[in-house]
Amino acid sequence: MSNSNKGAANVALSAVLLVVGLAVGFGVSKASDNKDTTSSNTKNSASAPTTSTKASDIRANLVALGVEHQDLTMHAVDAALDGSKNAAEVSKDLYKNGTDIGAAVGSVYGKEAETTFNSVWKVHLDQFVAYAGASSKGDDAGKKAALSAIDSQYTKPLSAYLAKANPNLPEDTLYSVLSDHVNQTAAMIDLHVKGDYAGEVTARDQAAQHLNGIFSTLAGGIVKQFPDKFQG
Repeated sequence: MSNSNKGAANVALSAVLLVVGLAVGFGVSKASDNKDTTSSNTKNSASAPTTSTKASDIRANLVALGVEHQDLTMHAVDAALDGSKNAAEVSKDLYKNGTDIGAAVGSVYGKEAETTFNSVWKVHLDQFVAYAGASSKGDDAGKKAALSAIDSQYTKPLSAYLAKANPNLPEDTLYSVLSDHVNQTAAMIDLHVKGDYAGEVTARDQAAQHLNGIFSTLAGGIVKQFPDKFQG
């Protein structure tokens, strides 16, 4: 990923933010946006890095990662459904994005965390491939089966795992936000299958906005969790 080249420490933090960010409610982003405005003003008035400017930088990286992830998901699904010649390569980019995030998570939480994340993350990517295939065939039972697998093998276990890793994140909130992410992605796929490409792009943009809010909020949460990493 292009954002991975901005320094090992920054990459690790950004990846952790991406994973844990799924647990944070979108509404809280308003407070984060206000904090980021303050951070920007502080950055302009100080030559040395401060906690605020570092948090603002992390937020910017997170937003970029979120948009990238949403774009990769849409392009990979579209290419697969449309039988595009580049479908395999686009799919590789999507899966590589996941393992890159997993490696960065491991650099912060250890190899076991990396392995756990990669395993759970891959499940939801695989099952969305199955969902897309079922949607293209009008197979409602297949769609429900894929969503059920995502819920039992991705949404619930990841919610429990992240809640255990960070006691500040309630498991029920994690589950709710992860479920919203899954529903948004499923809706985006269905719109493409229906040929409503304008609607699909609108859904992608709305999902990206949702991720923007999540990642913005997470920046403040991660600074709170790892304050030593943000000392000037």
